[in-house]
Amino acid sequence: MNTNAASAGSRQGRNFHSLVTAGAVLYIAECHELDALKVGVTSRASRTSRVRQHARHGWHTTAEIYFDDGRQAFVAEQAILAFLRACGARQTLRQDQLPQGGYTETIAFARQAHLSAGQLTAVAQIAAGIVEATERPPYTLEVWCREVIEAVNEMVEYVLTLRRAGRRREAEAFAVRTRLAVDEIIKAGEAAVRALKS
Repeated sequence: MNTNAASAGSRQGRNFHSLVTAGAVLYIAECHELDALKVGVTSRASRTSRVRQHARHGWHTTAEIYFDDGRQAFVAEQAILAFLRACGARQTLRQDQLPQGGYTETIAFARQAHLSAGQLTAVAQIAAGIVEATERPPYTLEVWCREVIEAVNEMVEYVLTLRRAGRRREAEAFAVRTRLAVDEIIKAGEAAVRALKS
């Protein structure tokens, strides 16, 4: 993630949603005349300039956050909008107020909501940082380990539940499957340890 303050019309890109795998830019824009803010995502690789489209309609791009993975930019955009909507900033501009498109990603009545472009940029930076960090190996490794442990614990609990219910045959069959699964997990772990040592 790379954050830059930007002037309107400074970056090239077309609507990101058609180029999910390309690098992308999440941007924050404001329009004083409409008392509105906008969160958007555009492709870095495109010929058309989304920022310039907005500028022609009175919008000023105040910040840009760069992503190598365009999907992450989209996830961050959706997280920002979900956060704002959950906080009560649910009102968007009407479609006719944003003829260049993207009205569903706007925040209308920004001043009344006590939301500035700077504050929205701070939210965007936090969201972008979390999205990128949670997709890196250190975090995903912790999540995967916890999920495997929880799954094994659930399998053991299921065997015990079957036994308590007097369903011994089912319990024993599932216990065998559980032991086989745990053996496979152990083998994979041992192979990983050997690979890391070499």
